[in-house]
Amino acid sequence: MSAWDELVTLVEAGARGGTLGAPAADLIHLVQRAIDERSVDPELDADSVARWLPGLVAGYREIQDVSDRGDDAAIAELLRILTRWLHPARPRGIATL
Repeated sequence: MSAWDELVTLVEAGARGGTLGAPAADLIHLVQRAIDERSVDPELDADSVARWLPGLVAGYREIQDVSDRGDDAAIAELLRILTRWLHPARPRGIATL
């Protein structure tokens, strides 16, 4: 499994359970692996991303507590945000299917 897949699985499980459930050092290592495999933007700092991810999950849980949207739809949106935030930027003007 790629580091990206592990990150997505961790965030998705955290969104359902309320916390990421990974020690900070493990999360930093996982983010660095994803950066090294180029699935996370290499301009990002692994330590910073690892500090932001638990906040993203906690914010998601807080919003879900007052939202009337279904959990599955909201998790899909959370993962879309995660993907757009962490993936390297695509050159503008290139169509994707």
